[in-house]
Amino acid sequence: MFWSTGITKENDLRMALFVLVILSAMLLPSISLHPALPNIRLEEMFLFAAFALNLLAVAGRRLKTGNQGAQETFSLRRPGRAVNVVFVLLVASYTVSNLYGVFFKDGTYALRDVMELITYFKYFLIITLAISLEIKNEESAYINRAVVFGVLILTVFAWGQHFNLLQINTWLSPYFNQAHWDTLIYGNPARALGSFDNPNVFGTFTVIILSFLVVRYYFADHNGKFPVLLFALIGVVIRLEYLTISRTALFGIAVVFSLASGWALFHHHYDRKTVLKVLALLLLTLVLIISTSDAFLNRVYEGMDFSNSTSFQGHVARWETAAHTIWASPVLGWGTEKTTMTTLVDNEYALYTRRYGFVGLACYLWFFLQPLLISLQRLRQNSRSAQLFRNSGKQKSPVLFDRKTLWAASYVVLLPAVLIYNFMAGIFYNLQLMTILAAVMGLAYHGAREEQ
Repeated sequence: MFWSTGITKENDLRMALFVLVILSAMLLPSISLHPALPNIRLEEMFLFAAFALNLLAVAGRRLKTGNQGAQETFSLRRPGRAVNVVFVLLVASYTVSNLYGVFFKDGTYALRDVMELITYFKYFLIITLAISLEIKNEESAYINRAVVFGVLILTVFAWGQHFNLLQINTWLSPYFNQAHWDTLIYGNPARALGSFDNPNVFGTFTVIILSFLVVRYYFADHNGKFPVLLFALIGVVIRLEYLTISRTALFGIAVVFSLASGWALFHHHYDRKTVLKVLALLLLTLVLIISTSDAFLNRVYEGMDFSNSTSFQGHVARWETAAHTIWASPVLGWGTEKTTMTTLVDNEYALYTRRYGFVGLACYLWFFLQPLLISLQRLRQNSRSAQLFRNSGKQKSPVLFDRKTLWAASYVVLLPAVLIYNFMAGIFYNLQLMTILAAVMGLAYHGAREEQ
């Protein structure tokens, strides 16, 4: 794999790049170079620069891959093939639909449409970078500390936005989305967005983090003790979501917690410790809801009244417009068409189908489902190992998850929440949020590596 050569030949450098990508996506805004061009992000500069330098190193044959590189190439073969197939399908669908749109539907093709391929390539680089990592206990702890650091920075920033400490919403917050602060932060209720461009995106970020935290809470080895610090961190992240007042993210948290809690009860055979953990998590969530602002509760109730919810009615209006366009070209779509067609559809399935038809939609869904299948296979392996231990009499209690199985389980409980979010907005075309999910996908794919 190209990450195991050139300037990223050493695992420490690949690990540093991976952590830098995650922290950049968590904490930094995008950069505008020109009004006619899409914004760029710092992690994109580092990813593309590292890839280009690696290509130069390979082309010039200045660096040679030794035996370790050969072993790495073998261990990466299975997840590498799976990722390659997914992105070949995405690019093929993109190419066919755009050719069809230009030659048979009188469509256009411009620079903004070309940038779609750059987006694909960015996600490909992140996922393959994660697969290429050699992650043991020390490296895993390094990633965990970096993510916790990012979450704590975001916590301070979000609370600063909530209370407008040091007038932060006049000189710092607008860098992330000026329009949001002009229309929402001084409204009723005000909604924090952290380092993201929308409160709902920030809320969905908390769902991603909580999927990892709650899986570790239930399935990791805590040496027989209650994980107090982990429990407290879960509470911190839940409260962050409440600051966004995002109903979609709140529902996502409910999905993640329900799946993880039900799974934990079944896996641990409803033992006393697990039941107490489930009750503690439920109590924590309820206490935080009770202690939140009236504005949060009022917005939740307003969202449940579909007949009077202006937000829901706006979604429906955009869905209807997209549906008419889709049925005019359902198989291959119209092509990307960013110049002549709106990108505001409020439903990523509808947006992707309008662009690339139902053929493209199938490729889009496979992008999310492939790592799910790999994760489920990892979990089945863990289940078989547990059964062997029980049959041998060496292990009476359920086997706790190892590092790779924890990643797999996190993706399994997270994906339903992501797919629900895509009905109301979309994660694939949000370059900041999708960067984080691509890293999560890469860790899920990592479980398919052959053990050395």
